[in-house]
Amino acid sequence: MARAKKAPPPTHEEFVFRVRAPSLTYHFGIEHNRQRREWRPFDESETIRFVTECIWPDRFKGREGQAALRPEPAFVDHKLLDENDVLRKWVGYIHATKTVFETSISLPPTVGWRLAQAMESGLVRSMLTNGLIEPRGMNRVIHVSFHGQDFDPVEYVG
Repeated sequence: MARAKKAPPPTHEEFVFRVRAPSLTYHFGIEHNRQRREWRPFDESETIRFVTECIWPDRFKGREGQAALRPEPAFVDHKLLDENDVLRKWVGYIHATKTVFETSISLPPTVGWRLAQAMESGLVRSMLTNGLIEPRGMNRVIHVSFHGQDFDPVEYVG
C-alpha cells in the first residue's frame, strides 16, 4: 500500500493585526554613507511606531508586539534601488518567536504620516500582511494593507 504524500509546507503566511497607539520619531542630518551622499546628501528619517495585537495566525493570537512604519523614498522612484536591492523582494518583515514579536514595514514617504493620523483618529484599526516564510520566525512581507471600521478582522479570519 502506497503512503499518502504529505502536503508541501506553505511558502507564504498571512498575519492579521489590530493596531493602536501610534507614535512618531523624526531624525535629520548629513548622510553618513559616503556612497549614498552624492545622490542623497541628507539623511532624513521618520518612524511611526505602534502597538499590534495579533489575531491571525492562531499560534500568535492575542500576542501584542511593536511595529514600525519607515518611509522609503525608493518606493516613489524605483531608479533609486539597485537591481539586487532587497527592497525589490519585500517591503518589510515580521520577526515572531517565543520572546520577540516585531513588525517593520517600509512605505512611500507620504503614506506614513497619513496612516499615523488615521490610526490615532480610529480611521485605521487593522493591518494585514502577507509574506514569505523563512526559518527562525522570520516572515518577509511582500504585501501590506490597512483597514478601517468597515473591516472586521475577527470575521475575516473566521
